[in-house]
Amino acid sequence: MTKLNYKLISTYRTQLMGLAILWVVLYHSTINASSVPVLGTLQAYGYGGVDIFLLVSGLGLYYAYRGNVSMATFYKRRLQRILPTYLPVVLLFCLLYWGIGEMSFTEVLLNLTTLSFWLGLDSRFDWYVPALLVLYLLTPLFMYFFRERNKVITVAVASLLGILLSVVLSGTSLSYLLIFTIRIPIFCVGVFVGYLIDQKRAISRLSLIMHLAVFVSGILLLVVSQKYLQDYVWSYGLWWYPFILITLPLCILAAGVLHWMAERKWTRYSFLSFCGTHSLEIYLLHERMLKMLTDLGRSLNLQVNDLVLNAICILITLGLALLLKKAVAGFSARVKAGTIPVTTS
Repeated sequence: MTKLNYKLISTYRTQLMGLAILWVVLYHSTINASSVPVLGTLQAYGYGGVDIFLLVSGLGLYYAYRGNVSMATFYKRRLQRILPTYLPVVLLFCLLYWGIGEMSFTEVLLNLTTLSFWLGLDSRFDWYVPALLVLYLLTPLFMYFFRERNKVITVAVASLLGILLSVVLSGTSLSYLLIFTIRIPIFCVGVFVGYLIDQKRAISRLSLIMHLAVFVSGILLLVVSQKYLQDYVWSYGLWWYPFILITLPLCILAAGVLHWMAERKWTRYSFLSFCGTHSLEIYLLHERMLKMLTDLGRSLNLQVNDLVLNAICILITLGLALLLKKAVAGFSARVKAGTIPVTTS
């Protein structure tokens, strides 16, 4: 087997994103897997899939920004990757919620501008994309210090600021922001991983042992917080902190396993690759489709097995994700080609 190195995270980035979105889908599912030993544990901690996304996003932004692109070009490219998919889905679902009286028109507008998350509205569409857009906004500032200063110190200081901000927000009316602020260190680590890959840094046996020790420490911290500090996990974000320790070692181990299997030609990871390349679409669609199908079943008084309902939802979500990605790609291509006129007032 090829010596373990950080580049494997980049090599299997798409497959890692596929694993991450499937983990998030399991977490959001209505199947009660608590009685199934491994599956139940995976479901309970499925929110950790988001941490994987943020780490690989940081890695991707390192490469996106290292080519001395202008700030305007950087922002333009980032927004073009997210908003053409995000905004139509938010608009469609929020208008639907408005039509059935579950959301006011003001809340529709606040969701479209992503302000719903920052204002702490119960009717927010999601938190991840608004948080990611802020990280995009801050990336040029972070990269300035990352390039000009000691890189380890820059990552450590930025991570510490994220943790300190989280501590300040804990237990306050703004504690709903912890779901974002606690993840800032993971994003910074992702940028640093991009640098390590650039340096062709291998993982020595000592480094691997240290990563494993950090991973085990994170798992123990997670278990302790869930078992003994249940009253504080939400208001103080205690179930998110352990993933600061867990995420990078988990990605290294997962990428190593994927590489080991690929070397033996056991699989080409077609399904994982599909889920990874459609991860944003799946993330935006799955939970909403599951809610709609569940509500429809109740309104029609249908007795549908949870496993069947979730399986149907996943199939519909995957199909819609494929159609959505193709539609957005086709529209974007036509705009770039100039076949769709852009009017100006």
